[in-house]
Amino acid sequence: MTVPKVLAVAPLLLAAIAVAASLLSTGPYDVRPGTSFQYYLLWFPPHAVPMNLTFLNVTWWKPEAIWFKGTYYVHACIGACNYVPATIYVVQDGVRMNLFKVQRPQVIANFIGWHIQNRYCAQGIAMVAPNKIIVLNPTTQIWISDVYCLYGNNWFWLRLLPYIFDDLTVEGVETVNFTDTRVYVRVPAKPPGNYIIPAGWYLDPATKRVFRIPSNDAAVMAELQRLRMRASELEAELANKTARLAQLNATLIQLNSTIAQLTVALAEARSAPLAAENQRLKAQLEALNYARARLEAEVNTYKSQLEALRASMAAQLAQLTAENQALKAQIASMNKTLAELNKTYASKLQSQLEAWTRAAWIGAALGATAGAAATALAFRRRK
Repeated sequence: MTVPKVLAVAPLLLAAIAVAASLLSTGPYDVRPGTSFQYYLLWFPPHAVPMNLTFLNVTWWKPEAIWFKGTYYVHACIGACNYVPATIYVVQDGVRMNLFKVQRPQVIANFIGWHIQNRYCAQGIAMVAPNKIIVLNPTTQIWISDVYCLYGNNWFWLRLLPYIFDDLTVEGVETVNFTDTRVYVRVPAKPPGNYIIPAGWYLDPATKRVFRIPSNDAAVMAELQRLRMRASELEAELANKTARLAQLNATLIQLNSTIAQLTVALAEARSAPLAAENQRLKAQLEALNYARARLEAEVNTYKSQLEALRASMAAQLAQLTAENQALKAQIASMNKTLAELNKTYASKLQSQLEAWTRAAWIGAALGATAGAAATALAFRRRK
């Protein structure tokens, strides 16, 4: 593959890596072993791109407060159009400093900047999801983005900073009241006290799937909690019914043994009291068999409800899988279009080179003919 083709394919490869990392990767994520909680982990959106970021500063006098610097390949036309490495200034969208009323705003800004540089984004590895791109020149851009820094073994969303530092205010961040205590949401460096998770992208380590909590509607989380609680209730009821059924079976076995013993005694003694006791035990056995049949019917009903619930959750998973396949198909189509464009560009460049070569040969021939004529004329004049 030629250099122009490599430069052209590089951005698409980075995008593909970002999608694969968000949808298929098993890490990085951190789950505490030995617990019964279901975990959701803060993650980055599928359209985010990987970038090594260098922290620049935190400003308190601009709306865009947190600045980084990185490099990314962009399509630029400098003489010829090609993909070239460009300087990207990355700004976390929606987070601004509110320090105009304090005495030493720059000191506080430097303090927060130190934490960003040396704690939350110290590793320099980030996933950047641009919301707005400002082109300053062909090789310099500003990306107002959502920035997810690799913080230890988790992804830390910089939009969480206002929840940690009281000196920051945030714009446009919605929260979701996640009340199901059986589900643990793992958020790096979360603030103390009651915490309402923000709307955003989260990873389910059990299924390795990334899902989004919408910013304007908590119905998805509410339905997910309701289904999870209903499934837990059905599983508990099923376990209870199964235990009762096992106990009933043990009782039936004991009664059958007792009836067998009494039947033998009845056959030997042929006494009326033993016959009456046998009839009483038989009636009790029939009642227990009836109760057993009823409990088995209830157990089957709960099993059917549990299977229907699992089928519903499988349908939701299939929908997410279909969206993933559609995204992969779109990337394949973009790769095909890019290949056709490269082929057309190579053909045009070859035709232009051949035209320039013919022009050069013609110019050289004309120059040689003119030189010969001038030499002959000078020779005649000397004679």
